[in-house]
Amino acid sequence: MYVRQWHYVETTPSGQPILRENEKDVYVEHSVGLYQGKSKVKAKQKGRAYLTSQRLIYIDDVSPTSDSVSLELDDISGVEYSSKFLKKSAKLIIFLKEQDNDSTCNVQEPKPIKSQWICPICMMGNETNGEIDGSHLPLPACMNCGISPDYEMIKNSISTLQDNNDNKAPSDNSDNVCPACTFINHSLMSNCEICGTRLPAALSNSGSQSFIDSRLKIELEGSDGLTEGEKCYIQLSFRKSDGVLLYQSMDKVLKEKEREKTLNVFNKGASSINGVEVERLKSDFTLVENKMSQVGIAGLEKTQENQLIRNDILMNNALSDLNNLMALASDIEKLYGAANKPEDKNKTPLLIIDREKFLNKSQFIDEIAREIYGFIMSEFKEQKEKDGVILITLVDIYALYNKSMRIGTGLISPQELREACEKFEKLGLNELRLIRINGRVLCISSGNSFEFVKTKIIEIVSFSPGADLLRLTQSLNENNSNSWTMGIIMEVLQNCVNEGDLLIDEQISGIHYYMNSDWKI
Repeated sequence: MYVRQWHYVETTPSGQPILRENEKDVYVEHSVGLYQGKSKVKAKQKGRAYLTSQRLIYIDDVSPTSDSVSLELDDISGVEYSSKFLKKSAKLIIFLKEQDNDSTCNVQEPKPIKSQWICPICMMGNETNGEIDGSHLPLPACMNCGISPDYEMIKNSISTLQDNNDNKAPSDNSDNVCPACTFINHSLMSNCEICGTRLPAALSNSGSQSFIDSRLKIELEGSDGLTEGEKCYIQLSFRKSDGVLLYQSMDKVLKEKEREKTLNVFNKGASSINGVEVERLKSDFTLVENKMSQVGIAGLEKTQENQLIRNDILMNNALSDLNNLMALASDIEKLYGAANKPEDKNKTPLLIIDREKFLNKSQFIDEIAREIYGFIMSEFKEQKEKDGVILITLVDIYALYNKSMRIGTGLISPQELREACEKFEKLGLNELRLIRINGRVLCISSGNSFEFVKTKIIEIVSFSPGADLLRLTQSLNENNSNSWTMGIIMEVLQNCVNEGDLLIDEQISGIHYYMNSDWKI
């Protein structure tokens, strides 16, 4: 059994959480264990806790893809801190809000499970009692064509749901309107698809069916001690730190969210509504003056003061009109740029990795290593899919990463970049590794990339004797623009010459390369 507030978390290949739209990370805590009630959660005792503006995310260090979970901040009622005592580690106790009016503790009880699947023969939708997996053979036959399908053919179309005894009809989509952007979401969505805001339907826990996410794995080592009438809670156990910073950050974020709910003041600071001015000083003052105020030095000073006020109002109005004009021009420019810029469907909000969020340099380097790994796998995805390998110098990675990811959050040094790349294997990021070419040039490589490039260059030289560096670069990057940098190609050529695979012919026009078929070393 597990509390309903757990949710599955999608992660990057490097083990970092994928944030929603408008979601920002606040703090990261390393070496964290997860408890439900008083019991440990299996396979979730060594990981990292990410506090964001919308969720508390646990990312497991061993299996980040399958064993990572999250809690919505809207489902949390409060937090308490338990300090370290003797062998007992410091803990952060997180109390969950009530979601069901019938009981205080929202622990899921076993309910009848039904599976829905689509027949690959006639495309008929079928519903079967129980959960379907590869271990249950033979599979039930289709209601329409009567054919029992193969599990591999229907596994992608299987959806599991719990059958409640309530006879309530599923809520209409119109009841699941986002309070922030007014987008009408599907009735089973818990967060808005557009802006990521928590939806009212998720907060009220309405609906007659509650779907089970088969990716969510929560197994307890023993009894969690949660009883009816008692508030549900989970705990984060801190292995190497006291966890005070996470507690303070989380308490601050929760208080800020509660404060924002009471600040729904509409038209705040508006100068006009529907073209009608709310409050504006008139440039023409009606001065109630008597004859005595217009006489002498006092009258002259009063007239001068009124003139200064009129000039000030006139200048403010002119600047306000100019600001409105510039804002309109900026909006038009953004609209024009968005219309001509190709849409990146894979673009997701990024974590902001600041040094201030980490207790020591080692934790900062670990997180930088994960981000660099994800950046390389994303930036060179096309090359990896086409050639199967990646090879790029550490100098190029330093320039690309700092320019693309670190502007505004603080550049990293070359030494920090090298330390981060050396931690790939330790963090379980095994597709990339740091190698040294020709005993001098540090590179990031996947697989046997050096031999791959070397073989390609030898093939090009064998078909085009006398090819120079420019010709080789153009031939290698014929399909993928700038996938293989000139620095990599020069180092591979030098290796080919040193090992006797190629010969060089130095001329005024440059260096030309030929196959060495007569003078093997």
